[in-house]
Amino acid sequence: MEIKKLIDTFRPADNREVGNKPARGGSTSGTSTQQSDRVTLSAGAQTLRAAMTAAQASSGVRTERVEQLRSQVETNTYQMNSRKTAEKMIEQERGEWERSI
Repeated sequence: MEIKKLIDTFRPADNREVGNKPARGGSTSGTSTQQSDRVTLSAGAQTLRAAMTAAQASSGVRTERVEQLRSQVETNTYQMNSRKTAEKMIEQERGEWERSI
């Protein structure tokens, strides 16, 4: 099956070009003007698209911070804040619990 035939199968009948019948707004003469569709995004949608593009391009890894921590661990100068770690663990568990309700 040709792709055009497949596409025409799902296109509404009033948008199909059949035989010599002109498309909407077209003329029956030999020359026809082609109309093109145009989409305009709002400013908010453009900002969202730019943010999504930047997020997809980023790996999400803060390389500088990772290197800093790696160096501290290797030189035994890393000091863990157990209170902050515990608070984050509780916060994460609370979030998981609230999502499961």
